[in-house]
Amino acid sequence: MAKQGYLNLKNAQYSMPADAAAYQSPPFYYRNTRSISVAFETDTEAALQALPAPLAIAEPATAVLSFYEYPWTTFGPYNEAILSILVEHKGRPMSYIMHIAVTTEPPMLAGREIWGFPKKLAQIEFKSERDMVYGTLERPAGVRLASAIVRPERPATNGHSSAPPAVSFRLIPSAEENGRPVCADIIETHTEVKVHEAWTGTGSIAFTEGSRLDPWNRLPVKRVIQASYVLSEMTLGFGKVIDRLE
Repeated sequence: MAKQGYLNLKNAQYSMPADAAAYQSPPFYYRNTRSISVAFETDTEAALQALPAPLAIAEPATAVLSFYEYPWTTFGPYNEAILSILVEHKGRPMSYIMHIAVTTEPPMLAGREIWGFPKKLAQIEFKSERDMVYGTLERPAGVRLASAIVRPERPATNGHSSAPPAVSFRLIPSAEENGRPVCADIIETHTEVKVHEAWTGTGSIAFTEGSRLDPWNRLPVKRVIQASYVLSEMTLGFGKVIDRLE
């Protein structure tokens, strides 16, 4: 006679595999983070093509390319690149994560499954040279999708102000052919950030090579609006479903 398994929702671990979780539950902690961000004006129609229906863009459309170096986190050390769009949800300012790449598996798995961050593995460098701090993104290695350079020049007057919360689109397909997606959630995530230093300066960005697999060049750069360099620590907690695509 066949015997049933003992694993159930009460004794399963937090994430898959259910008997050996790939990552723990939030919050996740970050220390000694370095980041650069370059905000730029882009084409509204191009941005709308990549934006879920519950979100809206106020013109002129603004996007942000950011690179992060995480030397110590509870995911382990890794680097990250993010392409986001400044949006609104029912009048609330938010930052929609359009593309995001990381260098290791734990933050990729948790990011996709918990918050719907569309993370992929890539080669990401975060370095300093002379008076410049720069980041590069390659996927696959040798194919340069994006880069940013920032020269920190003066302390940021608003360095300790809070940024708009991140919002993402968690799309999980059905296991059945032609089945409805298991979820199509719009998720808000607020990251607690303690800024130690914030600088503004001159910045530039480039989307060097186009890729239909990773269209980071979808948003044309009309003009650079602002560039920043930040030293911080962060706490990444749970998200909240604020809308769904029907």
